[in-house]
Amino acid sequence: MSETNKIADALMQHLPYGAYDHSHKTVIYKDIVAHSKALELVKVSAARIFAVLNGIPDELIDEFEREYGLPLLCGQSDVGNTIDDRRAEIERVKREGHVLLNLAGLYKLFARYNQTVLAVQTYVPMQCLGSCVDPLNTARLRFRVTLTLAKPIKADMDCLSKNYLPASLRLDIK
Repeated sequence: MSETNKIADALMQHLPYGAYDHSHKTVIYKDIVAHSKALELVKVSAARIFAVLNGIPDELIDEFEREYGLPLLCGQSDVGNTIDDRRAEIERVKREGHVLLNLAGLYKLFARYNQTVLAVQTYVPMQCLGSCVDPLNTARLRFRVTLTLAKPIKADMDCLSKNYLPASLRLDIK
């Protein structure tokens, strides 16, 4: 099966059932095949461009930074202004990310802001194997994390929470 036919079949599957005939003998299928040829050319062209592109072109640094949320906010400025420094930071963010999805990411984020995390206490929102009287997914425990930082707290916690932490995560700092 050709790539054009694969694309056409995928597009045909997205048509609502009952409203359109899904037969390969219909006019709509011929129209979708014509569009699939154009999409195949786009796919081939994109593959060619990415094969030639080594790294990030200097002309696109600003666009890559905007796409990846760089430069980092909240007063963190250990990245230089040279093209190579900016490119290295983009590659680091592409590789590691800077949005928190786990505890290791939380430690890395605060380390970038020269802040030591002493302890992170998470709360189990639901205990499947707990006793019958254990609280289940209460609003008080649902997205709660208690974060203990070394004093003095140098990082701008409001800025970090707003820009880097998931919106559903609440921090209680001791």
